[in-house]
Amino acid sequence: MKSSDELHQELRKGILRLPRVTERQHAGIHEDAFFVGSTMFMHIHGRGHCDIRLSKADQKQVLAADKAKRHRWAPQAGYVTSIVKSEADLDRTMELIQMSHQHFANKRDVLPAEQANGNNHGQLHLKLFVIGATGRTGQEIVQQALARGHHVTAFVRSPENIRLKNDRLTVLKGNAMDENELRDAMQNHDAVVSALGPRKVFKPSSMLHDSALATARAMNRAGVKRLVVLSAAAHFPGIPNRVASFIMRNHMRDSLAMEEIVQSNGLDWTIARPPRLTQEDYSTYRSREGAAPKMGFTVSRKAVAAFMLDAIEQKKHVRKIVGIAK
Repeated sequence: MKSSDELHQELRKGILRLPRVTERQHAGIHEDAFFVGSTMFMHIHGRGHCDIRLSKADQKQVLAADKAKRHRWAPQAGYVTSIVKSEADLDRTMELIQMSHQHFANKRDVLPAEQANGNNHGQLHLKLFVIGATGRTGQEIVQQALARGHHVTAFVRSPENIRLKNDRLTVLKGNAMDENELRDAMQNHDAVVSALGPRKVFKPSSMLHDSALATARAMNRAGVKRLVVLSAAAHFPGIPNRVASFIMRNHMRDSLAMEEIVQSNGLDWTIARPPRLTQEDYSTYRSREGAAPKMGFTVSRKAVAAFMLDAIEQKKHVRKIVGIAK
């Protein structure tokens, strides 16, 4: 049987997986308040005491079916109360929360939270699903995404390798080549970012192909359309690239097979092809659709992460292969 703390954390994670939801701790008198856009649709007191705001019609049906209790102070606003003390309570409460979220997410007068807070940059806070988050580029993607205000799910083989702590970071253990695990984990996300790379570039492997196939199928089943993946500039024409492709031919065969899968499954994809990656401390980059930028021999991992996030936020380079460089 799960403890109250475990149930509380599972409840929070379930809520934060819903599209466009943000959390504000200690908002007013509430311990954890959850917003869709600028509208608070529920809050939690203590451990598992949930006040959930419904439409009047939904509130009437829920109370009549005895699925929740009448809210003590604000029933006229559509609130009901559900208390989570067990896993069965958790499932029932999440159904009510999803009902509330669906109602308020569809209201035309709900603004994105950042607009309501005076942020006029037009940037939405997204829910990003990151594969390969423990690699050096993947770590940059996670850190920059959190810095930009996004919610991040890091889907990793070894969760213990992620030491970063953040209220908007969820770390899930899983197999990036398991379609069912991916499908269950990525539901209600806005985009998937894959920074998978080979562990041994000189040995034959189908990891990138197999992961891309599982990811594409999972995305279609989960209803997630946007995908940005990391590949390699060595696939572009040119003598230096041909040399690199020959030296790393096993990796190049796998990454090219990955690209073919990404392009053939009806997704809104972007393939990022950087040259040699460095640990330099800059995040600016040059990009060029369909070709490598001229004289672009290296690029920092920070810059690659910035490009991949920019492509998602700005809805750019959809169904394009893009060369990036310093």
